[in-house]
Amino acid sequence: LEQSLDLDADLLLTDLCPVDVLLQRIGRLHRHPHHDRPADYRHPQCIVLTPPDGDLTPLLEKTTNAHANGLGESGGVYVDLRIAEATRRLIDEYPLIGKSPQWRIPAMNRELVERATHPAALDAIVREISDPELAGKWQEHANNVNGENFADEQTGHSVIIDFGKSFFADNDQVVFPGNEEHIRTRLGDERVDIALDPPASSPFDGAPIDKVALRRSWLGKVIPEDPATPQPTADGFEFGIDGRRFRYDRRGLRRG
Repeated sequence: LEQSLDLDADLLLTDLCPVDVLLQRIGRLHRHPHHDRPADYRHPQCIVLTPPDGDLTPLLEKTTNAHANGLGESGGVYVDLRIAEATRRLIDEYPLIGKSPQWRIPAMNRELVERATHPAALDAIVREISDPELAGKWQEHANNVNGENFADEQTGHSVIIDFGKSFFADNDQVVFPGNEEHIRTRLGDERVDIALDPPASSPFDGAPIDKVALRRSWLGKVIPEDPATPQPTADGFEFGIDGRRFRYDRRGLRRG
């Protein structure tokens, strides 16, 4: 249980999960000092259940299929299998049960979390795989996760309040939106919808994209009325407007 519940337990049985989540669960073990625990429960124990042979590779196919069908990156709770794999390795390196070495909590909390969630640690998961085919599957998974994260960040930026301006007069479209569509596309300045003919394929899920919203400042004084013609690229598509080039891929929409 990861809720704010004041529970005290002697034994934790849990599936493999991200290390920060695991630490929260472990925090329910011997939460309060008791001197009357049975002899076999005077030391807290945590048992983490992992796949046979510690192999998470079969889950890659599940995440890829879920993503292709529009169900999100994994269709599950924890979308980044690299974090689960990094956590599994930490468990192998620092057994939760055993004489030595051991996890020292909370002294090691920061080290454990950074070694299983830091971008450099996650990149190493893919880089250290010697099998090219397997490495390709993990890299595809990483690309999907990173793409989803970037899309979420872009969505968040579209409804950020600028505290340097008047709360009501300059942020009215964010605080009191009159059009839901305007919220989803507004990223700091006014947008211009550019039609795409023919529709392009989304670099995230392959869905057709028949228009994109460009910042007005990117277009200068030219506001095109005719559709743009997208050209496929290795990881998305690009198009031109009055000599200006734009690209859309897993890094988002950008100039050049």
